[in-house]
Amino acid sequence: MLNSESAQTTILVVDDEHLIADTIVAILRQDGFNATAAYSGAEAVHEATTVCPDILVSDFAMPEMNGIETAKLVLELCPEVRVFLLSGQASALDFLAHLEKQELDFELLSKPIHPQRLIATLRGESPRVSRQ
Repeated sequence: MLNSESAQTTILVVDDEHLIADTIVAILRQDGFNATAAYSGAEAVHEATTVCPDILVSDFAMPEMNGIETAKLVLELCPEVRVFLLSGQASALDFLAHLEKQELDFELLSKPIHPQRLIATLRGESPRVSRQ
């Protein structure tokens, strides 16, 4: 389902598990998004120095640089980026509460996420995940 809005949206997907990042990128590309994979926080930050993504979809729990640290650095380079953190860990909600105090507006998506829900969320067609 290719639409012109999707084709104009650049998405950077970050996950240290290559299969997960590549699968999400393939799903997004199939729906017409301009999606790229990065396999570490450092790689994502480097990628953002070249092209600022409209949307960052990052795994929350990664070695060396977690999703929050990655998102903060990408936000410094690309202040308009929308950030979505993927997590299967309940503790991510505690971190998001801490981030709200810092006025960082990151959205949390639970793993596993159905491809249609992911696409709807990225398009703003799905309600935000509750942080309570």
